[in-house]
Amino acid sequence: MADSSGREITNAALLATFQLADSAFPSGAYTLSGGLETLIEEGIVDDAGGMAGCVRAFLLGRAARGDLAALVAAHRAASELPPDVATIVAIDRRLEATKMAAEERQGSGRVGRRIATEADRLASSTALVDFLEAIDDGSTPGTAAVAYGIAAAAMAIPEPQAALAAAHAQVLGLLGVGVRLGRIGHGDQQRLLREAHQVIARAVDIARATDWRAVRPFAPGLDVAMARHEIAVGRLFAS
Repeated sequence: MADSSGREITNAALLATFQLADSAFPSGAYTLSGGLETLIEEGIVDDAGGMAGCVRAFLLGRAARGDLAALVAAHRAASELPPDVATIVAIDRRLEATKMAAEERQGSGRVGRRIATEADRLASSTALVDFLEAIDDGSTPGTAAVAYGIAAAAMAIPEPQAALAAAHAQVLGLLGVGVRLGRIGHGDQQRLLREAHQVIARAVDIARATDWRAVRPFAPGLDVAMARHEIAVGRLFAS
């Protein structure tokens, strides 16, 4: 099997891609709704059409020029010999600075630490060890996207596949929020996921062409929803 540039993707890399992106990977990402719980609770999103709009806004407004761009940059820096840890830390700090809601910053840090910790146990690398040390000493926040990029590099997952898998997993997670809150069924979840494939690919293309110094996610509806989520009386999700 070859990727879009014609390079062969090994079975080992493909299997590692499945493992890192699997919902069973113990990252804790399933606890985050990205503001969707608020939008559903307030009746702004109440059906499959609304869910599709949120997915598109998330991918093209938030992920493409935010988390996915940082993931790609972190993967590249971690793949250098030796790994460019200083750049990884700079990417991590830059990404966190774009996250306005406290819940999002905190949730990303929790998930990022878990991804890095578990990946280090499975396929340790200098970049992962140094990243975890930087998190521990407080010199970097340890965002989930950056941790995913470093983990993917350590597990020998090519950059394009790492970004595609991460975007796919994030969309599946968002749609899963809709299922768990009773706004869509499993059939709609799978239909919407398949319909999002072209948008996922477009988001990854944008991310791969974005300089990490210029990350600028823009999805104000989701940002405001996450901020309101922090003061909600009852919550199922952590963000």
